[in-house]
Amino acid sequence: MDKYEVIGTLGEGSFGRVYKAKQLATQTFVALKVISKRGRSPKELKGFRRECEIQRDLHHPNIVQMLDSFETENEMVVITEFAPKELTGLLRQESFLAEPKVQKIVWDLVSALYYLHSNRVLHRDLKPQNILLDLKNRAKLCDFGFARNMSTGTHVLTSIKGTPLYMAPELIDEQPYDYNADLWSLGCIIYELLIGTPPFSTNSILHLIRKIKTEAIKWPNFLSPNCISFLKGLLQKKPSKRMSWSQILSHPFVKGHVLITKCTVPMPLTSSPSSSAQEAKEQQIQETITQKGAIAKARQHDDRVLTKSFKEKLNFIEDNQPIEPEEWTVFLHRSIKELMRAEMSSLLQPNLTNIIVSPLRNTNLNSKVLSCVAKLLSIGLMVKGTAPETVEQIKQVYLEVKVVPNLIYAVKLLLRTAPQNASSESADDVPTLILFRTADQLDAEHLQALEHVLMLVCHLVHLQDAFLIHFCDAVLIINVFGLFNMLFALGKRRLRILLDLISILTHTLRKQPENAEIVAKILLVEDANQLHLGELMRNSHAGMRERCCHLLLMMGRHLPEASMQQLWSEEVQDTLEALVFDSIESVRNAAELAVIELKACKFYLKTSQC
Repeated sequence: MDKYEVIGTLGEGSFGRVYKAKQLATQTFVALKVISKRGRSPKELKGFRRECEIQRDLHHPNIVQMLDSFETENEMVVITEFAPKELTGLLRQESFLAEPKVQKIVWDLVSALYYLHSNRVLHRDLKPQNILLDLKNRAKLCDFGFARNMSTGTHVLTSIKGTPLYMAPELIDEQPYDYNADLWSLGCIIYELLIGTPPFSTNSILHLIRKIKTEAIKWPNFLSPNCISFLKGLLQKKPSKRMSWSQILSHPFVKGHVLITKCTVPMPLTSSPSSSAQEAKEQQIQETITQKGAIAKARQHDDRVLTKSFKEKLNFIEDNQPIEPEEWTVFLHRSIKELMRAEMSSLLQPNLTNIIVSPLRNTNLNSKVLSCVAKLLSIGLMVKGTAPETVEQIKQVYLEVKVVPNLIYAVKLLLRTAPQNASSESADDVPTLILFRTADQLDAEHLQALEHVLMLVCHLVHLQDAFLIHFCDAVLIINVFGLFNMLFALGKRRLRILLDLISILTHTLRKQPENAEIVAKILLVEDANQLHLGELMRNSHAGMRERCCHLLLMMGRHLPEASMQQLWSEEVQDTLEALVFDSIESVRNAAELAVIELKACKFYLKTSQC
């Protein structure tokens, strides 16, 4: 490090920090990427070293050049050439760019990507954030953390990498993929530069998946025919229908402007494959599909393969560094006292709130810390005398730091009983099995933590639709359907948990019926169904009886017929009809409304009499 003078910070991420520095010998500016080894698994460190190995051998004017790298006891340092501007900064300033300006950037990106694919390198994380601009406004690809060298005998890959907004449909479907996935991402970037948003954009990851898989792309009429033709060639949902490299190079939108260096030699990735290579590729595809089927079966209740990049988007990447529960509890209790005195500063700044939320992502989380975090976050919204504008500001901070997804993720961490079977250096596609506590294994502290979490989540999803979207995305991505179904067995031990869960599910169906499949998956977990609707509807607590009636009504309106056939029974129907005569008026009204509407449904047993 004594060869460089650090000038300032360029950026910070989960990997570490990037600094602007001056190389003292040449007085030229460079970028220093500093990665801390602390808390990193051997697999992560191996990935960082692989990134260095890949980038060290890349030499192209449109790729950020790696100059050096070294390691200290606690850090890994990568030195690259310095590019002063970011493409995302340009987009923020101008919203979108004129076609002639975009076209020049496209020439640079196609040149860089053709060079990579010619050298059998897939980038796998193409996005505006990974594109820099030099002083001549020349675009340069950077960040090869997800890049992969394809050996001669490798025709397809299976591990899911990338960023959701720019992820190809075949990755969304968890299918084997090749260099065509990079071409889709390139098309998404070009589209965003021209229009101002990616071709598929939404706040909900579930909706994003649906859009990428099924929705047609909208083509604006102000673009030139050559530009639209080029984009359509890249943004084909079926990889086999995307333009080949020979078609790209000869396309009028880029023809004659692709920089091909001496190191760019046509290889199987950039030229038409031979019949034997195509046959080998098809065989690998079939083998990986079969293997993935076995892996999916082995995973059972563990996370889907696709979720890693989505976890990054929702800000709940696990942290396995040791924490001191007693120290955290003292800190959180002190913060709670400050909030009770209406001192809200710790919840009005995202960086401070993120510190409070950070234990929720820690694998060493315990129930006492989780309870304290949930209580603290609740007080910020419920303490008397807080100004409405302060509450609004707190809500925006909670959305920014992804409070709801982190709370849901914390529930999963809390209920885990066994570590992953796979070693930290295992391959991306090796299944990992994790065991979870059952309802009768939860002690009083577990139940108290769950009660505080569900109460806060219920309050937030009713406050604002954005929190509800975060809830649905988190349930889907980290796959807690079975865990939430297990909570239905807690009715006799901790009724408050069940009341809030039913309220959340009912509100989801009422406000976002497009997420009905998430509710159905929670209610109908195979071989783990703890839901006994008839018993819940006969509960002595009037609020439980009423909420069950509201849930049934929303289920009948929005769940698929097949799901309702599974959930409905003569017992449920008889109990619902009996509640029409309940001693509590609000229960009677809710039951009567449900009976009147559900009677028209096919699943309703017509032989029964009200």
